[in-house]
Amino acid sequence: MNENAGNISATEARELLAKADSLGATSINAAAWPVAVLFTSLAIMGSLLMIGMHIVLHTGYGAALLACSVGAWGAVTACIWPMFQRSTKAGYTKRFFTSLIAYFALYVVALVGGTYFFPDGNLWFFIPAAIALAAIGLAAAFRELLA
Repeated sequence: MNENAGNISATEARELLAKADSLGATSINAAAWPVAVLFTSLAIMGSLLMIGMHIVLHTGYGAALLACSVGAWGAVTACIWPMFQRSTKAGYTKRFFTSLIAYFALYVVALVGGTYFFPDGNLWFFIPAAIALAAIGLAAAFRELLA
């Protein structure tokens, strides 16, 4: 850069703009990770809950297994989320809330539909529901990472 900060050349200005653009892209990418971890965690826990719901409804003794599996994944994610505390606020956008609403809408439909239509459990319902929840959660995670 020239000694006189007010008079920079066009080449120097382009270099400074490229550097600023690179820094901006880096900060946005760092902000996407907490959101991606959240959606990956939701995908895992949602799919486990669908299989757990079948076990609970079918056998009646699966409540402890369901609670343990969800609790284990909850503990894992509870340890991971605080690692991204600084960049978390920047990652929660309108895109995040849209994905979150879509995930939970599907979750409620799967949970209510499964318990209402199949009170004794049905793997042909709960396995596709688990796959759908995992797919929606992972798609939302990749959507955040690629944005």
